[in-house]
Amino acid sequence: MNNVYLPEKEKLDGYLDQVEWLPPAPSLMVKLIGLVQQPDRDPGEIVELMKHDPAVTAEVLHRCNSPVYGEEEPVTDLEEALFRLGFLEVYRITVALFSLQTIAANRAVHAMHIESLWRHSAITAIIGGTIARELGESEGIAFTAGLLHDVGKVVLAMAEKSRYANLQREYGASGIPIHEAEKAAFGFSHSEVGALLLHRWGVPDDVAMPVLSHHDAFWTGPHERAAAIVYLANVIAHHSEPAIPGQLCDLPDAGHALELLELRITDLPRLQEMALADILRLGTLLTAAF
Repeated sequence: MNNVYLPEKEKLDGYLDQVEWLPPAPSLMVKLIGLVQQPDRDPGEIVELMKHDPAVTAEVLHRCNSPVYGEEEPVTDLEEALFRLGFLEVYRITVALFSLQTIAANRAVHAMHIESLWRHSAITAIIGGTIARELGESEGIAFTAGLLHDVGKVVLAMAEKSRYANLQREYGASGIPIHEAEKAAFGFSHSEVGALLLHRWGVPDDVAMPVLSHHDAFWTGPHERAAAIVYLANVIAHHSEPAIPGQLCDLPDAGHALELLELRITDLPRLQEMALADILRLGTLLTAAF
């Protein structure tokens, strides 16, 4: 993580080393993240990469054939899926599956509501992708960072178990932001834990930096726009839930992100309308059997 500064990285490394079980590195996802950044990516290379994971391939084809995509003839192989849907759509499905597996691996730990975490992560990802597309930024990177922005909560829940469950209940009743409560209790927030986990996975800074700073209000450096996009998407998702975004929300803490992205508060209804359309179109990403 060349450009991501963690103030207590050595201590955080030691903390992660003591966690009994950490989500394994999704090597295919990491390679696909690298490809999504390349404008001249080779479809053949993508297919070869994905063929090494038959389970993911089967699930991608299954989801590609869902009614949401409106295809009359079934998609029978990855080449056809790429041709019909395009790389970004197949990429979104694949990354969502890996993220879902990571979150669902925590099902034995009763420290958090897995379904709610997944739904929030997926909605944040879709909103982030919508904003990025509208601003001419990388939709795939924003989608991925949005999907993984709370992965540190999975690690803290696994490491702290009932202690983390109690913390979540207490912060929910007190109104204290969860990242501040985590910092006070454990010395780290889920943002820092998640960013370091992504670093260990080999995920590039383009994704890890927005994960690290998705609760910050100010950003600087080469990834500031991506960080602001994920921050804004997270705020919109939180203010919109449990309903899917469909109307303008009061977003008092979105001002700095809007300013950095050169957006106005009056742009939000249009962005939310576009995000709603994407959420409805990508609805299969929001449904999962836990």
